Amino acid sequence: MPQLGPLEILVILVVALVVFGPQRLPEIGRQVGKAVREFRRFQESMRREIDDVLTEDRSDEAEPAPTLGPKRLVDGVQAEGEDFPDAPSYEVEETPDTAPPVPPAGTV
Repeated sequence: MPQLGPLEILVILVVALVVFGPQRLPEIGRQVGKAVREFRRFQESMRREIDDVLTEDRSDEAEPAPTLGPKRLVDGVQAEGEDFPDAPSYEVEETPDTAPPVPPAGTV
């Protein structure tokens, strides 16, 4: 954001004095000051709200999972599978042949 030096502020005040006149200038200054205060309050409340949300999110984070080697990971998954007695079994059953055997070619 560009900074306003004393010369720029003086030019703005002279232009405002010429445009609005000496009678309305104090009233306009109060309105501008009030608008700036309201904007700063809004900005501060939004900053606090965002900080609260970010702080809340950090506290909800779970602990990172321990790093396991491939063998330990597979052993752990297999051990967890034994804890489920109602789990379906995946045994393969023999299927009966439904079609008759095909005779060798040329014997028809």
